[in-house]
Amino acid sequence: MFTRLKRHLATAAFALAVTGPAFAEAPAAPPAVEMKAGNPAIWTIAKPGGGTITLFGSVHLLPANQGWRTPAFTEALAKADVVVFETPIADMATPELQQYLTANMMNPPGVTLSTLLSADEKTRVETAATAIGAPFGALEPFRPWMAGLQLAVGFVMKQGFDPNAGVDKAVEAEATAAGKALDYFETAKEQLDIFIDMTPEQEKNFLVVGATEMIEQPDQMTALLAAWAAGDTVTIDTIMNKGLESDPALGKKLLEDRNANWVVKITGPYMADTKNYLIVVGAGHLAGDKGVPSMLRAKGIEVAGP
Repeated sequence: MFTRLKRHLATAAFALAVTGPAFAEAPAAPPAVEMKAGNPAIWTIAKPGGGTITLFGSVHLLPANQGWRTPAFTEALAKADVVVFETPIADMATPELQQYLTANMMNPPGVTLSTLLSADEKTRVETAATAIGAPFGALEPFRPWMAGLQLAVGFVMKQGFDPNAGVDKAVEAEATAAGKALDYFETAKEQLDIFIDMTPEQEKNFLVVGATEMIEQPDQMTALLAAWAAGDTVTIDTIMNKGLESDPALGKKLLEDRNANWVVKITGPYMADTKNYLIVVGAGHLAGDKGVPSMLRAKGIEVAGP
């Protein structure tokens, strides 16, 4: 579903920075309406031995000049000894990752996207591609998961979202300039493997249902941005996570398993020392009963926030 595509726009943007887009730049479109800075949700844990852990939900791509900083976030970043992200952005551009991505994003010889899709499925993908000014033929060599990521990035860029304006990128640059320690929950390869290791049926569903949502629900990214800016975690959960229920196995892989792995690190080494941590990950990972704050609370940890 497009919810799955939105969840991995960060990986998509990093991957496309390495490979380049499969299609020419889409025709210019009016940028999304800039909203007020708002009040994105934030969570805080006071560690028993001293220090704090703050969690802040990111939107990986934003409209240029979109305001999002709050006093609470500014304070958390200023006092943080360690800033934690989902994955190291720079690693996606290493020769090793470039080679690994190139070797795994293309269909095998003699196979094209058209040969993997029914007539109806191909029509849906073609319609979504046309909507962003992309020729379907440019997607033919790609495995369905990469074709889906290409569509996702093209779609949100068409709506005025900028791959260079995401929260993660800005915060990582600022933390690096300030000399803060950085940590990551996953390697760049592990993020890519989420897609590479999909079953053929999961890949196809990822692409086709995502294309369908782009056609039928074109305003979802704007709705997500509004919910995030308002700190509305219920709506974030609905937009980002509820659609995953249609494919429980894939949903577990994309959300629950990853969140559970992050919770192990938070409750282990992060809670054991007296350092201050700021964790910046996709907003969908922090919302709902399968979100990281809920998982932490289920383990008896007191988490202040929504």
